[in-house]
Amino acid sequence: MIKVRKTIEKYAMFNSGDRVGVAVSGGADSVALLHVLSMLASEYDLALFILHLNHGIRGGESDGDELFVKELGESMGIPADSEKVSIPALIEKRGGSLEDVCRKERYSFFERMSQKHRLNKIALGHNLNDQTETVIMRFLRGSGLEGLRGFLPVRDGIYIRPFIDVTREEIISFLREKDISFVTDSSNKDNIYLRNRIRNILVPELKASYNVKLEENIGRTADILRLEDDFIRESVEAIISDWEIDRNNARINIRKMEKLHPALQWRLIKTILKSYSPVKNGIGYLHVKSVADLIEGSTPSASVDLPFNLRARREYDELIISQKEGEESHISKNHLPGEGKEGDFSYTVKIPGSVDIVETGVKMNFDVVDACEADTHSGNPVFMDYNSISFPLVVRNIRAGDRIQPLGMKGTKKIKALFIDGKVPKFGRKSISLLVDQKSVLWVPGMRLSDRVKITDVTEKVVKAEII
Repeated sequence: MIKVRKTIEKYAMFNSGDRVGVAVSGGADSVALLHVLSMLASEYDLALFILHLNHGIRGGESDGDELFVKELGESMGIPADSEKVSIPALIEKRGGSLEDVCRKERYSFFERMSQKHRLNKIALGHNLNDQTETVIMRFLRGSGLEGLRGFLPVRDGIYIRPFIDVTREEIISFLREKDISFVTDSSNKDNIYLRNRIRNILVPELKASYNVKLEENIGRTADILRLEDDFIRESVEAIISDWEIDRNNARINIRKMEKLHPALQWRLIKTILKSYSPVKNGIGYLHVKSVADLIEGSTPSASVDLPFNLRARREYDELIISQKEGEESHISKNHLPGEGKEGDFSYTVKIPGSVDIVETGVKMNFDVVDACEADTHSGNPVFMDYNSISFPLVVRNIRAGDRIQPLGMKGTKKIKALFIDGKVPKFGRKSISLLVDQKSVLWVPGMRLSDRVKITDVTEKVVKAEII
């Protein structure tokens, strides 16, 4: 209780009279959070509301959790509001990873509840162990400051995490001391998910063999990195304002850029690129580096294509970042039905999105998912390292000289030879859809995936491609 009160005061989480929605799944963290905030409600003059979203993932177990939360609200005299969605059905209909779809639906639910109950704050039960797992997971994937800062104690002035400095062991101890019941999510034991492997295997080993105070130390590191990240972010925003940079058509003097510290250069580039992303992600290290290379290079005129229909180009002493002219948002170029020889087809890919190949009657679906969702043994869908792709992606049929580096091989192989080895008849080769980027063929459905885009231990984001 003392530690939570200090966190609330440190980050000014509440104002007197706040109407607070408490996200309660029924698990230990959220149930403890509800009880602690109930004990502090009179001190801060808070009106509490329980919010529960039934994801419909675990069938009867999910329904049982919802019933538990409703009964908990009744016993504590706190209004409880819940909704039920079928995440599996949404994934089947719209595509996307389990984690991403759950997150979107959860925050969409919070927004609806905020309007319905006129909520000022939404309290989330993330604790110091969650912070530790998040930082480790992002470290393994090669994140920068923005990732390694972990969860924010307060986000957007609405979402608060009063347990951010409290360990899971302290939470369980509190519940046992108060004899408070909670439910257990069986999926937390499934080590198919990266977070669960970190929680159940890696963290216990690190604590036992290297540092028993792992959570406290990583939490402290996240605090330091958050402060440094805030400084860089505020410095970049000041530069954008002072230089009067139009984010929709950024034109930046390269000589001025060269006077900035490289850390500010890279963050400035990333900030502008991310402003085009509807979900504020999808921009990685290689994209930022490709733009930075334009600045550092000796070529006075050069360009690079980027996700979200973007192109960065250098025109002597000016860097220009904008969407490509004459094209729809998020599409690199339009379908060219008559391109090349008779019978050729070519479709550019938008992610997330799908491509209907009218010439063959095949439909391909594309999405960006987290690495933990990737099944490297799957032949359809296939999963590719996002940062290893040279965008834009194109779905087309074979062209002369097409090559692929088959998964597990060092050298490349002609697609024509691949078809010959696979006994694909000549008359059918033109109807096979290939997925290619700006360097080579990445996927021959039903036959080969490129080694260049294979999933590794440091892969962070993944492109999922599927014939449906």
